[in-house]
Amino acid sequence: MIRPGRRAALVLGAWTAVGLFRAVERYTLDPVSAQRLEFGFREALAQNLLYAYLWAAFTPLVAWLAFRFTIAGPTRIRTFAVHLTAGALLAVLHGTVFALVYPPIMGMPFGLARQLRGVPSILIAFLVSNLLTYWGVVGICWTMQALKLSRERELRSSQLEAQLAGARLERLQTQLHPHFLFNALNSVLPLVFRDRDAAALTISRLEELLRRSLEADAAQLVPLSRELEFLEMYLEIQKTRFQDRLRVAFDVPADLRGARVPNLILQPIVENAIKHGVSAQPGAGSVEISARRLNGMLVLTVRDDGPGLTESPRTGGSGLGLANTRERLQQLYGDDHRFALENAESGGVEVTLGLPYSSTAPLLPLSPRAGRGLG
Repeated sequence: MIRPGRRAALVLGAWTAVGLFRAVERYTLDPVSAQRLEFGFREALAQNLLYAYLWAAFTPLVAWLAFRFTIAGPTRIRTFAVHLTAGALLAVLHGTVFALVYPPIMGMPFGLARQLRGVPSILIAFLVSNLLTYWGVVGICWTMQALKLSRERELRSSQLEAQLAGARLERLQTQLHPHFLFNALNSVLPLVFRDRDAAALTISRLEELLRRSLEADAAQLVPLSRELEFLEMYLEIQKTRFQDRLRVAFDVPADLRGARVPNLILQPIVENAIKHGVSAQPGAGSVEISARRLNGMLVLTVRDDGPGLTESPRTGGSGLGLANTRERLQQLYGDDHRFALENAESGGVEVTLGLPYSSTAPLLPLSPRAGRGLG
């Protein structure tokens, strides 16, 4: 918002420039007019600056009318009627004031009756110029208003898109919690009949896990260290269920633990690896989580040694967990990310996430076993 004093200075400066330009143009580029100038350049300057400054005084009124009666309004006939009337009245007022003020400026004696008799000739001489000036000011105001409305629409549109994206991310996160809770309870249920102490311990860990996940709900991006802490708590629950059948290894360099990653992005991928990798084969199975930095991207990899994909490798995955992960990445990063699900060369399945690298999040302490294998 421009302050009134600054706005007045801009209007006065603009009209001064117009008056100076018209004076120079008349004196240097119009030989016929130049020959009629009794006082030379001083006369050309006085005429055109007076003409310009009178319109500078009228500009606030013209601007008010232009913003009050716009071409985009519902009553265009009324709009043009108002501006045609206002333009004619201001043209008459401009010519009258000019005829009364100009002679004293040039040092001539003031005579009201004589100067009023000269008004009609001034009105005729300035009529077209005054009408064009009025509509020029109106046109500039309408253009400024159209640009302002366009910027406001763009701002509202971008804000709406951001709100929709935020709402979509919140919906995806609210989908993730019931899905995670359902699968975690399924992991605990067999222990109730087999090992009640282990079941009680697992429920306690699950309570802590859910509490931390709810505390982190407001953050879409968290340090990788916090994501690993949460993941290790989840894996402790799974270790209680699978015992020696589940082996987990982390390969995460210390300098990457402050990198920003989407909250709870690894848990559904690791869960999928356990469900379709470890559970789907007899004997023990392993899950490896690794991170590296490559070409400005943070590359996260989750690999299992299960039976692998029965279908051809693909960049997407089925199931709510992986589908949710893909949608969240698309909402957060657009096309500036990578999500690949494919058979690993050494057997099993490998899921790779490529995220824009950012390390502005504070480095949070890891749990005692962060970065080490779990069994």
